[in-house]
Amino acid sequence: MPFLRRTLPTIGLSILSAILVLSLPAGPAFSQSAGERAYEGYQGPEADSPSRNSGGGNGGSPPQDDESTSSEIAYALEFEGTEDSAIISLLRGSSQLERLQGKPPASLPALERRIEKDIQAFDKALRSEGYYANKVSYRIIEEDAEQRVVIMVTTGPLFRLESYKVEFQTPANTPLPATIDPSELGIEPGIAARAEEIVAAQRQAIRLLGTRGFPRAEVTKQQAVVDHATMTMSVVLMIDTGPATRFGALGFSGLEDVEEDYLRRIARWPLGQVFDRTQLTSLRRELSGTGLFESVKVSESETVGADGQLPVSAEVKERERRSIGAGVNYSSSEGAGTQFYWEHRNLFGRAERLRGDLVVAELRQELSGSFVKPDIWQLDQDLRVSAGIKSEDTEAFEEQTIESFVGLERKWRDNWTLGAGTSFEYSIIDDQEGEETFALIGLPLTARYDNSDSLLDPTRGFRVGTSLTPYAGVLTESTNFIRGEVNASTYYSVLEEDRLVLAARGTVGSIAGEQTDDIPATKRFYSGGGGSVRGYEFRTLGPLDEDDDPLGGRSVVELGFELRVKVTEDIGVVPFVEGGNVFDDEIPDLSEELQWAAGLGFRYYTAVGPLRLDVAVPVNPRSDDIDDAFQFYISLGQAF
Repeated sequence: MPFLRRTLPTIGLSILSAILVLSLPAGPAFSQSAGERAYEGYQGPEADSPSRNSGGGNGGSPPQDDESTSSEIAYALEFEGTEDSAIISLLRGSSQLERLQGKPPASLPALERRIEKDIQAFDKALRSEGYYANKVSYRIIEEDAEQRVVIMVTTGPLFRLESYKVEFQTPANTPLPATIDPSELGIEPGIAARAEEIVAAQRQAIRLLGTRGFPRAEVTKQQAVVDHATMTMSVVLMIDTGPATRFGALGFSGLEDVEEDYLRRIARWPLGQVFDRTQLTSLRRELSGTGLFESVKVSESETVGADGQLPVSAEVKERERRSIGAGVNYSSSEGAGTQFYWEHRNLFGRAERLRGDLVVAELRQELSGSFVKPDIWQLDQDLRVSAGIKSEDTEAFEEQTIESFVGLERKWRDNWTLGAGTSFEYSIIDDQEGEETFALIGLPLTARYDNSDSLLDPTRGFRVGTSLTPYAGVLTESTNFIRGEVNASTYYSVLEEDRLVLAARGTVGSIAGEQTDDIPATKRFYSGGGGSVRGYEFRTLGPLDEDDDPLGGRSVVELGFELRVKVTEDIGVVPFVEGGNVFDDEIPDLSEELQWAAGLGFRYYTAVGPLRLDVAVPVNPRSDDIDDAFQFYISLGQAF
């Protein structure tokens, strides 16, 4: 039968004073003053344990190893006294017994010394979680194959934070900063007196002062008072603010082809204003957002000038101004496609972008060019000019088109982009009604909201895009109509490290002003295929003619849902469901059945975005073999 070899209780001594004063380190745990905690020393050996050395009473020295007669002591570690899995996990994480279990000690006294170190570590870990009246002891139970080390834990009550105060020390003739309220540090009265929150508040206080004109602030002392009678803690944080500081001159280095005055313009540098360190992050983001630089390093000077100004420097490394690229995609309904582009990112030294694109695909061929002049007339406002020619041959129509656009696009607030302009299109279209020629002038108005975290692989946030374009025909037969569309998508990360992401999207569109037959086929709504409703052929949903060719419609509805699961860092699977339809009426007729499809996608995650392979099948296929049994798609980036 197992028998008890020894019991070592650890008793916290706090009788002499109900209030203990301690200094809190910047690390994750608190340490109390000497003598506050006392552990019972080793008891004398039991009668049936003659091999053990005897120790004194409180404070006795642990027995020493006798390596000449010792052998390895295998052991198992157990915890008693608490069922809290978080507490047990915390203790195991701080346990030398746990970490070194694969390296058994050479003797029983060596095992006891290992346990003693753990007892102190456990006490420190529990106090860091707010358990200042904890008691930890142990016993060793001898069994045939190994020793059972049983750690007995009494956490005691959870101490609460009663007050938190920040006090300042300032140089001569320096005004005191505004009082920092504990709520600005994430501190509320009554929260658990955990070291993590207290230390995080200390770091946040320094960050706040860095935004309020005191970037040289340092913590000089942090004092905590633990009251065992009331089971509370009070904290006073002492900070030396350093000198009051304002923004000094902004300097640039590393420039070659980019004009410095352009960077100064977009920097919006607040010379002479109260120093705010977040402005450095904004500057770095603004410079990086131009696309002109491989790297941007923004740093403040080591010293504050006699006038209280702190100079800041921006060190940049310019990217190559020109680049070329190519891409490929394939789907069973649209066939193969390739895209090539050439781009100049800094045409005249002020981030002007000139780009040419060539698309060669089975259904579409297009050559286009675009020019962007950023920050024209005012900041955050871009001039956009584009022109192109294209030829397209689908089951819905054949077209040859020349098109152009001139407009302005403006950033508004944090995540909005607004646009307006003028477009012109000249098209020769051959559809079910025969060949027709159209010349259209449009006034496109757009608005986009995007707070998602990635362009190609979003895991959180949402996007909303709206467009409204009045069109007027300029040939002998006038065609006037308004085309509007709203699309939205949202993303929600369920598990840590984005292992599971829920994604959903929707589209609604409508055309008013003309009957379907009078609207150019290229401006009608279509649905089906990649980027729309996977599982159906490209643009085949909605009204069909007698040959089952799509006619398009004046309204559309689409829905999509995905469950994005990361199996490994590089591999993911994505089950999805999508549905939609096109309607002949201006307003979608929701009494008509939507066409649904379901599928499974595979993702290979790369540095530029996920490679995508999707396979989808119609859930409610139409009769007469209109729909194929399945469709598949290969591309770069998520479907939406």
